[in-house]
Amino acid sequence: MASFADAARFLLLTAVGIAGNPSTADAASASPESGWRSDLDWAALTSKLSTSASLIDTSYDNYKDECFPEFSEPSPTNHALIDQPSGMCLPHLYLGWEMSWPRPSENGHLNQTFNQAYQDILDLINDASTDVESWLADPTNPSLNLPSKVLFPVVASDVVAAVNFAKEHGLEISVKNSGHSLQGASSKKNTLLLNMNRYIHYAPTGITDCDASILGSTVAEDLSTQ
Repeated sequence: MASFADAARFLLLTAVGIAGNPSTADAASASPESGWRSDLDWAALTSKLSTSASLIDTSYDNYKDECFPEFSEPSPTNHALIDQPSGMCLPHLYLGWEMSWPRPSENGHLNQTFNQAYQDILDLINDASTDVESWLADPTNPSLNLPSKVLFPVVASDVVAAVNFAKEHGLEISVKNSGHSLQGASSKKNTLLLNMNRYIHYAPTGITDCDASILGSTVAEDLSTQ
C-alpha cells in the first residue's frame, strides 16, 4: 500500500486535477459488485463483438487484488499495471475514488470539497489520525469511482458495437488507453469502460520492453550506461 506521505505528495502535486475531477453527481449511485445494469441484454452486445474481444464484469475486488500490490512497491510503475486482467488499474492508487481521494462522500456522489481534501492532506503530513486505510478497504465506500463493465475491443467494429449499444440504452462510456487520466476520468463508475490495450491499431504485439538487445547500436550503447 502506498504510504501516507506518498499520498500527500501526490495529492499536493495534482491539486488542480482534484478540483477539476469530473463529477458523477448526475449518475445513479453504483454498487461495487458486478452485475451493473443487469436489466440490459449484454449478450446482444457480446454477439456483435469480434472473437478476440471480451466484455467482463468487474468490481472493487479486482482493483484491490490486481492494483493495490504494485503500490506497495518502492517505485510503482504503470508498466506493471497495464496488463492486469480487469483493465482497471490507474497510475496512482487513489484515482479509483472520486476526486482522487477515498474519503466517503455523504450522499453517494462527488460532494467532497477541495478544502476538506486539503485538510486531510495536511493531517497526513502532520501524522494526524485519519481513516484512510479503512476508506481504502471498504468495498461499499460511496466514493469508489470504478466501472462494473469493461470491454476490451480489438478492432474498430468492436468500438462501433459498444458505442451503438451505449447510445441505445443511454449509457455513458469511459475510455482507457494506458491509465492516462490523472483525474481518474478514464475509469468512472456507472460507465461502460473501453480499455484499448488490446486494440490492434495501437498494440499489434502487446507491450515491448525497452531492451538494449533489440535496439540499434547507438541506442543500445546509451542504454547500457543507464
